[in-house]
Amino acid sequence: MKLFRCLFAFAMAILITLPVVSCAKDGGKTSDVNKTSAEATSQNAPSEAVSAKMTAAVTDSGVAALVNGKPILMSAVETAVKNTALRMGGSKISTETLMGQIGPRILDQLVSGELLYQEATKEGFKASKEKVSTSFDKLAGQYPARDAFDAEMVKRGFTEESLRGNIARQITIQDFIDKTIVAGISVSEDEAKKNYNDHPDSFKKKEQVRASHILINVAKDASREEKGKALARANEIAKKAREKGADFAALAKEKSEGPSGPSGGDLGFFGRGKMVKPFEDAAFGMKVGEISDPVLTQFGYHVIKVTDRKKARVVPFGEVKDKIISNLKNSKINTAISNEIKKLTGQADIKILFKPTPQPGLSPHSGGLPGLPPGHPSSKK
Repeated sequence: MKLFRCLFAFAMAILITLPVVSCAKDGGKTSDVNKTSAEATSQNAPSEAVSAKMTAAVTDSGVAALVNGKPILMSAVETAVKNTALRMGGSKISTETLMGQIGPRILDQLVSGELLYQEATKEGFKASKEKVSTSFDKLAGQYPARDAFDAEMVKRGFTEESLRGNIARQITIQDFIDKTIVAGISVSEDEAKKNYNDHPDSFKKKEQVRASHILINVAKDASREEKGKALARANEIAKKAREKGADFAALAKEKSEGPSGPSGGDLGFFGRGKMVKPFEDAAFGMKVGEISDPVLTQFGYHVIKVTDRKKARVVPFGEVKDKIISNLKNSKINTAISNEIKKLTGQADIKILFKPTPQPGLSPHSGGLPGLPPGHPSSKK
């Protein structure tokens, strides 16, 4: 349900502060099935469906929109905007400017969430007090003390009551989606196999090496004498590293001036194009266990040891089957949710009373909005 949670991160303002909800993609190379999911999201984006019904007007009533007569307050939009700024590491941009830049997109998400919430309650779904309390306590428990949690709530624009209300709405919508949409969606192994066969390039793993290094820093404006001293140090380290029984990791912890020094200089596995060219060329040209002569990059002199290597290969279907099935199911769920919103929008009376002053910079369609799935019109870079 990751895509659903991401899609409505703004509608459920609590998701902005709920660490247990993640919108991050899995590490490593993704297959074209993720692209398929993204395209489905783009084509069925709630913004398109909702916007088709929106009637813009200006109001000073404090109401941003009416959804079947139910108000969405400007304060809710402002809270989500402020939390978006916090998620982006804080912002020096004024709230008014941010409202003009991303307010319409956030309001669009809130409208979509309200539509789903109304339908969920109409169908008899309601979050129990026990579920709300459990979620609230789990969230509070992730802070070192209750005072810290209370301070974070204030920072995010919530009271305990409003936070519990947001959690209740989230749970209500989630239960509705789970039981009316997700329960009827499945992906067969044959579908997964077809996706695997249709996108062979997506399952090719390029050659990778694992290397450790010891870095001797060289300043950009270093004199010839300083560079010579750094090279001499690097040569001495390379000599020690080649001695019988030498512990490269221990030597890196002692001598390296790079950030990986404390971890023994280990850089993990990497493919071509991930490191600066001189370093890459040296590492990929070495055998496992080999130690290089000092390699000069813009960072300084590196003494490199290759510790492992993975040959290029095609990942067998068995290794990726579960991931493909999960991605295909998420794609179907995402499309079904978007279609549900389109249907509800067509049946709803939606009035948009918030008309911001257009602002340059980050906009609903320029990308970079947190909480939207990859490929969504508002998450494309």
